Amino acid sequence: MLRKATVPQHGQTSHDVLQQRAIAWKQRPVLRLVYRQYFSQMAAEFVVRSDQTPKRHGRVVEIGGGAGHFKEFYPDVVVTDLVPNEFIDLAVDALRLPFSDQSIDNLVLQDVIHHLPLPLRFFSEAQRVLTPGGRLVMTEPYISAVSGICYRTSHPEPVNMQSVIFANEQNQASGEAAADPIPIIGEGPFASNQAVPTLLFFKHWAEFQKRFPQFILKRRQTHSMMLYPLSGGFSGPVLMPHFAAHATQKLERLLAPLARWLAFRMLIVLEKRAATPPS
Repeated sequence: MLRKATVPQHGQTSHDVLQQRAIAWKQRPVLRLVYRQYFSQMAAEFVVRSDQTPKRHGRVVEIGGGAGHFKEFYPDVVVTDLVPNEFIDLAVDALRLPFSDQSIDNLVLQDVIHHLPLPLRFFSEAQRVLTPGGRLVMTEPYISAVSGICYRTSHPEPVNMQSVIFANEQNQASGEAAADPIPIIGEGPFASNQAVPTLLFFKHWAEFQKRFPQFILKRRQTHSMMLYPLSGGFSGPVLMPHFAAHATQKLERLLAPLARWLAFRMLIVLEKRAATPPS
């Protein structure tokens, strides 16, 4: 039943998928360990607003929160998702954020960018709603020599490294109606291309910088070489017992120099440039 919990099967709704993910979360202790490690890494990257104690990170909003797992780790977050469900605070389209300009201090996304049909439009929206110095913190799939093979052969979501992201950049980002932007993936909240983050933040990073000069890259780290794939994620077979997880984490740290070729994940942190005072 859980084999393809990341995508709807025949007769299933998007809400059914989120329910399956919630079940998998409860049943898989290694999965919880993996994701709580991701959550800890992301929360450590939040900008600190010393003038907003006790909310030291200011206003934190999660985009694409799904079944609400990040809120278990970090309660002081507004959880949003495209699919209305009982796990979130607000149903939101990531391409049309309902927040005021410069009103969010930290945007956090776990496995969201590769599901967006127009990712450049989202980054324009993120740029708009973030406060100066605010951060966009993301964990996404990374396509390495090893993970690319595994994702293509054993993961229900596709990998297309030939996807063209920037051909329509002006219309994607601005949302102008003069020429409709071309979605880079299919329709529906679970349509995807796992290669998109690697294309944006590695292969075409120079193009991304040109399009979004207001964003400063604060961290670009590849990780998760063993524990994540062995955990089975939300839908695959669990390939290791829970008692072996911590030893596997130690081995992963030893393999860190080989992450470029072995990693399954990336952590990306973008910071919006602070406003330049008038001269």
